[in-house]
Amino acid sequence: YEPFKAKYIDTNQIRFVFREFPTPPQDVAAAGFLMARCAGEDKYFDIVHEIMASQPELFGGTPPRNVLLRIANGAGLSEEQFTQCVSDPDNIAALEARVRQGVEAGVNGTPTFMVNGQRVADPSLAGLSAAIDAELAK
Repeated sequence: YEPFKAKYIDTNQIRFVFREFPTPPQDVAAAGFLMARCAGEDKYFDIVHEIMASQPELFGGTPPRNVLLRIANGAGLSEEQFTQCVSDPDNIAALEARVRQGVEAGVNGTPTFMVNGQRVADPSLAGLSAAIDAELAK
């Protein structure tokens, strides 16, 4: 991500849009995305990165709720706020709608990259660069 970000995002050549698409265990991934949204836009990616960095702990026997709650607390959410956030029917419905949009766009796993609505077959930096550079040349 860092070389991609430096080459295209930081230079304002493209607009990068991150879409949520929970992968197994989906309940844990969904809770993480919901929590990131509830913490606020300024903390969203910090939380997503912390969840990714905590995967050995999440899959190593520690109860996932404990890991997510620790991350939530670190972002300023109380246990009550965390619980309310991840169990709120409106939040869950909104996440489900975002996932449906991804499926309708052709996403069936992660990572999936699209350039101007077209799926990029090669998700490497070289593959993404080829697709992006072709669009930028138009």
